[in-house]
Amino acid sequence: MQDNDPSEKNTPKKEKVDETFTTVLDINYDLLKISSPKVDGGTERSLYLAVILQALLDATASSSTTSTSDYKVIKRQATAWFFSSSSVASSDFEDVCDLAGLDPNAMRSFAHKVIYSKEINFIRKRIHAILR
Repeated sequence: MQDNDPSEKNTPKKEKVDETFTTVLDINYDLLKISSPKVDGGTERSLYLAVILQALLDATASSSTTSTSDYKVIKRQATAWFFSSSSVASSDFEDVCDLAGLDPNAMRSFAHKVIYSKEINFIRKRIHAILR
């Protein structure tokens, strides 16, 4: 006889929901760490942090948030800024991270999580809330 345990049917879906929830929590926690005030260089740090967060918004733009002809170019340029290995773009990104008080490698890892998240609309709302 087969056991028809209903919880076994829902296990893969539940794991997927748990994984998405965990990813969103990780990103929320990282956003809070990134945006928390730092005693030294408060307003200057905030400016460079805003540059990074705006680049995240640009990298996650959709055709509904930007004009159709521009959004692909903006998205590609912003994504390249985070992950470029060319000396100029990489140097600029690292300089902005330093001025924002963030580790460039950790920020790249965070950007990767954000850009490829399945909960991008929620994350974009959180970024907008931080920028306000």
